[in-house]
Amino acid sequence: MIFQKRQDFLPSSSGNALGSSVRFELTREFHIEALYIRLTFTPTAVMATDNADGIYNILKRVTLKVSDGARTRSVVDATGRGLVEYARQIVGGLNGGYDYNVGADGTSAQTLIYPIFFAHPQIADPIGSAFLLPAPRYNNNPELLLQFSNQADMDTNGTPTFAVAAGITAQVIVVRREVNDPSFMTYDTELSEISYTFSASGTNQLTELQVPGSYTGMLLRGFTSTSALGDVSTSGGEFKLQALGNVLRRFQLAHIAEENDMSKFRPFSASAASAGSITYQTAGIYFLDFLTDRVGESVSELGSVLDTNYLMATGARLQLIGDIAGGTGVKINILSHRIFGVLDRLKMRPRAAA
Repeated sequence: MIFQKRQDFLPSSSGNALGSSVRFELTREFHIEALYIRLTFTPTAVMATDNADGIYNILKRVTLKVSDGARTRSVVDATGRGLVEYARQIVGGLNGGYDYNVGADGTSAQTLIYPIFFAHPQIADPIGSAFLLPAPRYNNNPELLLQFSNQADMDTNGTPTFAVAAGITAQVIVVRREVNDPSFMTYDTELSEISYTFSASGTNQLTELQVPGSYTGMLLRGFTSTSALGDVSTSGGEFKLQALGNVLRRFQLAHIAEENDMSKFRPFSASAASAGSITYQTAGIYFLDFLTDRVGESVSELGSVLDTNYLMATGARLQLIGDIAGGTGVKINILSHRIFGVLDRLKMRPRAAA
């Protein structure tokens, strides 16, 4: 990147019980590129019935609020598992423990990492640095709140058994960049996750999404029950992303999963290959990428982002319309990343024909 890295970590918070929360303040000496939330704990009893998000659900919700003097707003508001799956889509892989831990339900010690990126990994510099969190420009220290799941959130059995010995230790690693140009322009962003429930099956079920802003990506997580992620479509059902009646994308969820497979790096396993059991994309996870969908590729301009700013003048919303096999516990969580403001200077304009 164009600015020098300044990495630090905050004092750990230990002994956090299930169902509790903990706050961290981020100091404002430098712009912030990324946060890594690191949890360590040791379960003393396994889940009688695992929740759909597995062990990563122990971090139930993460919020980060900032105040610029005119307003206080959320920069991040998402589930722990949502953050992990989103990060996996935009960087092509995670630390080596993810594939093991995502399905873990034992009593061995756990270390879980939840990344939050402000400078988007898919956007090359100098544009990428325009999305650093400009902490020195805020009136107060940004406040990070971690909310931990309770026993019933982790274990959906009528008689839950999951337990943690000695509580949860939380640590926050802060990656900063020393922006030595006081006039360097940054853009506000938001990473937010909203849940939509579908108690009944039906075609063309409507979900209205947030405006304004320019979407760089949208992660759909389908829950077929409280204990399973999966394809929530009816047989042969389709989805449409549309605005003002214009269909922007039309797809089946399986199509998105297959596309996402191409942008995942997974270590090769000879035993898995011989058994025909290599799986790239986690069941029930579908990522709509408005930047690119290729491993290791960065974009140098933002011409393909999904711009919804024009909808503000009409009162209309961005819409996701799908054929959904609803029922008890069926829902879709949508985690989206938006950039606010006019991005014309960050887009390449095609030359007019001579």
